[in-house]
Parts: sequence; structure tokens; C-alpha cells
Amino acid sequence: MMNINILLLILIPLSTAFLIPLIDLIQIKLRRFLVFIASSLELFFSVMIILNNYSLLKDGEFFLKYNLGGWSPPFGIILAMDSLSLFFSTLISLALFLIIIYSIGFIGYHEGKYYVLLFLVLGSMQGAIITGDIFNLYVFIELLTVSSAPLVAFKRSLFGTEAAIKYMFYGIVGGLFFFIGVILLYFNLGTLNMAEISANFTNISLNMQIVIMIFFLISLLIKLAIFPFHFWLPKAHSACPSSISALLSGVLMKIYIYIFIRIFWIVLDFSVFEGLGLAQFIIYLALFSSLIGHILALQADDIKRMLAYSTIGHIGMIVGVISLNTAAGFYGGLLHVISHLFMKTSLFTESGYLLQYTKSHRIEDFAGSGYKNQGVFISFIISSLGMIGIPPLIGFISKWYILLAFLEVDNHFGAILVILGSLTAIVYYMRYISHGYKTMKIDENLAEKDFFKKPILSVFYREDLVTSVIYILTAAIIISGVVFKIFEIPINASIQEIMNPENYIDLVLGGK
Repeated sequence: MMNINILLLILIPLSTAFLIPLIDLIQIKLRRFLVFIASSLELFFSVMIILNNYSLLKDGEFFLKYNLGGWSPPFGIILAMDSLSLFFSTLISLALFLIIIYSIGFIGYHEGKYYVLLFLVLGSMQGAIITGDIFNLYVFIELLTVSSAPLVAFKRSLFGTEAAIKYMFYGIVGGLFFFIGVILLYFNLGTLNMAEISANFTNISLNMQIVIMIFFLISLLIKLAIFPFHFWLPKAHSACPSSISALLSGVLMKIYIYIFIRIFWIVLDFSVFEGLGLAQFIIYLALFSSLIGHILALQADDIKRMLAYSTIGHIGMIVGVISLNTAAGFYGGLLHVISHLFMKTSLFTESGYLLQYTKSHRIEDFAGSGYKNQGVFISFIISSLGMIGIPPLIGFISKWYILLAFLEVDNHFGAILVILGSLTAIVYYMRYISHGYKTMKIDENLAEKDFFKKPILSVFYREDLVTSVIYILTAAIIISGVVFKIFEIPINASIQEIMNPENYIDLVLGGK
């Protein structure tokens, strides 16, 4: 079904990024109104796609496409949205809407450049999700790297610059491996259309299939910060403003999970890895990476680095359970994509608020922060409990299904790691919670600086917007845990797409 709405999901953020400098020339005060309207429209079109196609989604028959320039594949470039694309696209639209609202109240400097880059990131993420052309997927991945790297260095500090350089280096290297994979596919199949590649991939010699898949695998292991390619993530996520940390950790990593699934299950053939025994290698590498992430989080004395290491732990767990290649594994992995997005976005926005009352990100300076805003700190506690996996929060539900998925295939290492990760998380989150309520002796010099009455940085132009987003995310963590069954339709529809790639081939090349 031809539908221009999926094109608008890409055009709205990219057009907004180019309009912002023009609006600044006319009236700077209109900028915040523009970014609010643009992010609202993005979310609106995502919701309308769901509402207008709910019956098709429920029956597992949802599919939308748009042929650019009116040219049909394989000659033209196609935008294609199946249930898997819709699942991730909707999550991205919702998360970016909340992050942009938070940013309106939080960011108080270089806002024009900030929002240009932020909307370029949003447009690139939507493009990567919706494109049906693997070269365009590479282009959007590179645009993601180029537009997000300046956000890592947004504070213009030496630490931020170093983090951005490392982020850019790993991003470019990962992109290079992806590009080589694309070139090899084109030389062997003569097409860049992902459906055509999927239909003909098995016609390539087995050795070349393996080489191509390894190039894509290395690329995505780097992008997903899987051990031993995890070094860039903690520094990058801790150097930038908390709104960008929420974007990178809570949202951007989910794009690479989507690409991981799209490439290895729908475009290529994951059974090749299974036949060679490499699937087990990917599973255990991801699980070992998860273990490393939790151990490093336990040792971190910087709250944002702790949250970043925790992300490594959770991303490794998601990649590991998805790589089981079972319906239960996909269900647990996709449900944890939702829960991790809510929880980690919430934790970074909460810590961003609380850190305005501290001298640094270090745990010693976090002491007493729980008394600055009781509501925000309670939200921080709830989000932390969700990450640990305390019922009835969504983090418990998703971890439970991941545990069941590992037990179903008798992967006891994976099951133990889920439990061990939660036990470790209790320790490193409780360290910060206890420090937040730690009583401090305030001398006269410290009292004069008024650390405990107002933020050190004057960035809260709209503090009510900042706290509102925090409370919305906290409510989502609680409510989604109670009514998690509402996610069954989109998750099950996505699983059908993953496990039946021939549906994607037929719909793209044959159409409706």
C-alpha cells in the first residue's frame, strides 16, 4: 500500500533541521515553537499510521511502502515499513518527542546548533528504519555518526572533545566495515534493494556469504559496543549533556539493534551462522560483553559512566537473547528494547536534573542530592529499581521473559547472567541511591555558594517541562509493567516478520 506518511517521518525532521537557521534569522523565540511542532507532528504521523492500519497490524498483514520518484523496485529506491519497522519507528518518535520537550527546558546555550543536530539524528534514525535500500541504509548510518558526534562534544570541554573524537573514530570504522559489506553484495548480486538481496543471497557461494556476513557483524558489534568494541561508549555518553546521553543510550542503540535484526534475519541468512556454529559464538560474546558491562558499572564512581556501562550490560543481553533465534528469544529481546528505552531515557533525564545541584558527576558529590527535589529523586529510585528488575515494573517483566527464553533452550549461562546482572545492579544502583540520601555537613563557604538551593548551571529555563518529562517516563515504567500485554500485538507481528523474511520479499517486490 503506497503511503506518503512514511516519507514524512523522514522529511519532517530533516526539513526542520534546515529550517531552524532560517527561523533564527527571523525570530529566535520562534525556534522552540518550531521544534515542538515538528516533534509533535512526527509523533502524530506515527500514531496515525497505527490507528489507520490497526486491523492489518493485528492480523499480521501490515505493510506500507513509498516508491521515490514513482519508480518501482528493483529500479527505484523504495521506502518500506513492515511491522518490525513500525515497532521501532513508533518508539523513536515517542522517545524523541519527550527528549525534545525535556531539551526545551534543559538546554540553555547554543540551542540553534543543538536542535539542528538533534533533528538530523531523528531524520537519520527514521531513514535507517524505513529505507528498503541497503546503500541508503549505510548513508543514514553515516549521517547518524556525523550528526551525533558534535552532540557528544556539545559542552566544548577537553573531555567532551576527546570523547567525540573516539566516538567518531569508532563510528567511521564501523561504517567502513558496513560499506565493504554493501560493496561485496552489489558486486555479487548487482542490486542494492534489500528484498532482492534477501531473495538471492543463497545464490552466492557459501564462502562469500560468510565473508559478507562477517563484515556486517564486525560493523554492528562496533556500533552496539559489544566487547571488545565497547570502549567508546562510556566516555561518549558521560561527556555530553544528559538529554543527549538519554538519546544515545536510551534511543540510538535501539536503532543498531533494529539494523542487526534487519540485516541478519531478513536481508541475509542467520542460518548460515547457525550451520557453522558461529551463532553460539555471537551469543556467548554478547553475554560476556553484558557481564563486563555490569562489572565495570559496579566499579564506576561517575554516575553517567555507571549508566553507560549498564547500557553495555543490557545491550549485550538483548543481542544474546535475540541471537538464540527463537520466538521466545525475540519476544524477550523486543520487550526489553521497550523497557530499556523507557528506563535508561528516564535515568539520564533524572540524573541530568540532579547533577545540576552537584559539583561533578562523581559519587562523592552526589551525596545529599536526594533532598533537592524529592519527586525527581523518587523517580530516579523507581527507574533504578526497574533496571534492577523489581516487580511489577517493566524491567522485571522483560527480564523474566529473557530468562525464560534462555531456559527454553537450556542456555544456563544466559539464564545465570540475567540473574547475576540484576544482583550486580542492586549494588551499583543502591550506592547512588544511598549517597543521594546521605547527610552532609555544610560549612559556611559551601552554604554561601548555595549549592542546595539552586542549580550550579543556569539552564532550567522551563523546569516544569524537565520534571514533567521525568514523571511521564517514570509513569510509563510503572504502568507498562502492569499492562505489558498491550505490547503483544506489535511484538508478535514483528516476530512474524523476522521469522518469515519471504513476506518482506513478496511485499516489496510484488506489492499489494
